[in-house]
Amino acid sequence: MLLHFRFPQYFSKKIKEEISEVYAHASVANLAMSMMALFEPIFLYAVLGFTINQVMLFTALVYGTYIIFIPLGGKVASFYGYKHAIAFSVPFQILYWMVLIASQNDHSIAFIGALLYGLSKTFYWPGFHSLMARYADRDQVGREFGVVYSLISLTHIAGPLFAGFMSQRFGFTITFIITSVIYTLSLVPLFRAREIFTPKVYEYSQTWEMYKSYPKKFLGYLGFGEEMLALNIWPIFIYIIVKDFERAGALATVASLLAAVLALIIGKVTDQYSKRVLIRIGAFFGSIVWVMRFMAVSFWSTFFLDSLGRTSKELAFIPLSTVTYIRAENTHVVPYIVFFEQSLAVGKFLACLLGIIVFGLTGSFMALFILAGLFTLLYMFI
Repeated sequence: MLLHFRFPQYFSKKIKEEISEVYAHASVANLAMSMMALFEPIFLYAVLGFTINQVMLFTALVYGTYIIFIPLGGKVASFYGYKHAIAFSVPFQILYWMVLIASQNDHSIAFIGALLYGLSKTFYWPGFHSLMARYADRDQVGREFGVVYSLISLTHIAGPLFAGFMSQRFGFTITFIITSVIYTLSLVPLFRAREIFTPKVYEYSQTWEMYKSYPKKFLGYLGFGEEMLALNIWPIFIYIIVKDFERAGALATVASLLAAVLALIIGKVTDQYSKRVLIRIGAFFGSIVWVMRFMAVSFWSTFFLDSLGRTSKELAFIPLSTVTYIRAENTHVVPYIVFFEQSLAVGKFLACLLGIIVFGLTGSFMALFILAGLFTLLYMFI
């Protein structure tokens, strides 16, 4: 069973039960998330008729909410437990999808969904990252997170293809409902074993100390602004090129298969070589790939560039996450994880605001791709 799987000769030692539970949870949860990740920005653009700048404004509201409320997520994770913090996020995530369904009749209420999505992130990510940082084995953190990332990529194989088929044939409403059911079921493997947890008091002043101690890491985490553009603008660009929900889903499916394999390789390499060198290599190539994306003019050229983008992102993101988990475990888990997540949320919020300005002045996707490339270079500060 997934809770007890072990790749022969891959891990240097047996993984802990808590990490196995994370694998099972991540597989189910990200199957649901992958069904919507590609299509949420396309839904805003193609169904609700949002402009590119309105999509970025929507996303800015998500991350503005997240920046403000993430200390609350830290408090819940510290006092109630990491798994319980993840569980707290589920109602907000489902309400978010339900609001998107309702927004087909009243487009303005979609922005209420943005607030709910920000609250979902508030509880989910402090719990998830704290769980990984607390229970990952120092000798194989890269391998363990590489498997998580590979499982996420594998779910992106089936998710977008299935969601594209359902959305094209039956509409977004049915897709949203099925996604909500699958996402709720992701809690089953997470709570298969009782969470053993000692409640602690978390104060935001503990995170503020991280900002003062690690200013360069704050700059590095701002690089996640490129991820905002990758998750919200690039899918719309793909849709404009391929002009079809199913073809957009198929493109993401094939590219995700490649990403799943590479994640395992990069995870193992991360444990063997300098993590910071890998981050810098990934950041450098990632910035180049962003500038190259203007060459996407057909299905296959878009697929090629999407695959290159995923590869360079993994090369930076897996060692980056490994360094983050090790640092969190060496200091204070929740305060550092809140620092990490709040910093990247600031990066995504800034990317939204700058993106609105840049696109407003130029009306050019190429200008947004260059902006993403510049944000990617910030990873080198980590």
